[in-house]
Amino acid sequence: MSRVPLFCDVALAERIEHAEARLMAAATEAARLRRGDDSGFVARVAGGVATYAGAGSPFNKIAGLGFDGIPDEAALDDIERAFAQRGAPVQAEVAHLANPAVGALLTDRGYRLTSFENVLGLALDSGHERVVSPGIEVRECRDGEFDAWLQAVTDGFAHPDGQGVPTHEEFPREVLADAERDFAAAGVVHYVALRDGAVAAGGSLRITDRIAQLTGAATAPAHRRHGVQTALVSARLADAAAAGCDLAVVTTQPGSTSQQNVQRRGFHLLYTRTVLVKDAPPPGSAARSGTALAGRAARRPRGAWEETPDGVRVVEHEGSREGLRPLFALAEDSPEQLTSYIDDGRVLVALRGADVLGHLQLTGTDRAGEFEIKNMAVREDRQHAGIGSRLVRCAMDLAAGESGTRLLVATAAADSGNLRFYQRQGFRLRSVERDAFTARTGYPPGLLVDGIELRDRVWLDHPLAPTNASLPSPPPRES
Repeated sequence: MSRVPLFCDVALAERIEHAEARLMAAATEAARLRRGDDSGFVARVAGGVATYAGAGSPFNKIAGLGFDGIPDEAALDDIERAFAQRGAPVQAEVAHLANPAVGALLTDRGYRLTSFENVLGLALDSGHERVVSPGIEVRECRDGEFDAWLQAVTDGFAHPDGQGVPTHEEFPREVLADAERDFAAAGVVHYVALRDGAVAAGGSLRITDRIAQLTGAATAPAHRRHGVQTALVSARLADAAAAGCDLAVVTTQPGSTSQQNVQRRGFHLLYTRTVLVKDAPPPGSAARSGTALAGRAARRPRGAWEETPDGVRVVEHEGSREGLRPLFALAEDSPEQLTSYIDDGRVLVALRGADVLGHLQLTGTDRAGEFEIKNMAVREDRQHAGIGSRLVRCAMDLAAGESGTRLLVATAAADSGNLRFYQRQGFRLRSVERDAFTARTGYPPGLLVDGIELRDRVWLDHPLAPTNASLPSPPPRES
């Protein structure tokens, strides 16, 4: 384990906040699928996300604001109206490293400061080892153990340690139970800690973008001060390091025993989130005006691509991406991973009329000027017709027009077809990430590509030529 203190700049905070926003989006989508209705919503706003998963849910919030421009007032109108229609307040969690104009905008709109929470981080390396404590066993939850896990966690939350700033949130057991089930569907792994054979504590872990998110833990009062929490943190860190994570993050109440415990394990304070809340209007009162929420899902690119003689054109996709999920799934073998990132970045689609032939998802990275092709696929009956190459060229144009200097893409080492395709587009091999496709990262064992086991990931990159061209916006998406 590395003990070198982390310096948190804006880029690192953005990386963490975007991971948090993806988690909220994935958990909220899982809640929608669990209920089988449309009472919840996920709306992208200025690089962040607004989510509502149900009455009293801990996922009801705006996360990730302040790193990709200032929210549009009309978009905030629509989000606030959507919460108000459900009788819920709007809670915005804003990092202190975000653009200060975001906080000013929200307070001008009537949001009030309610609380703070601290985000701590730890640099990981492959040498992290578990702490073994006599009489304590930590492992992933097994089938049939969820109720015991939940009982220990709710018992712990119901008896806070009394140190530091108290939390402003309390959730009934049934709400926490649903939230944890939705977390599991979003890729969160639950861990149980046993002391002398009895369930003493519970915690959880989610891995995304090489970030290990310690998404919650609590110890039943009868088992506190016996090293249970230390063992629980250590086990999750060891598993995250083995999975290739370079960073672990945890959120705590300022000055709490939880913060003290993780700092003893080497975590350092990275930044603080300000929790701003706008109360729901009284029943029957009018919400602020604005345009439809669904129309705010994506920004338009600056590039323009002409329609080819055979009627194919490339535009930016707007609105929900659920209709594109089968196309995304052609390039992603893990449903959990797909859910975690499907709403990230921007998506280009190749159309003939209203028929979607292929897509490409373009995202930023934690390095300035660097973009990534996160997911790309062409419909199987339209492959080998130049559509994939065209999508890549448009992505290069778009990234270069936004001061991009390098475009990355990753593909399975076993997928020789993809490796040939990207090298024909001018990409060159950059690195190999071993054991990237494992059960830990959401990929079932035994997956084969061209008869080769899916295990390692190959990264390729392509330099981008700068452009100063000012091109008109692409045509609007046809509904």
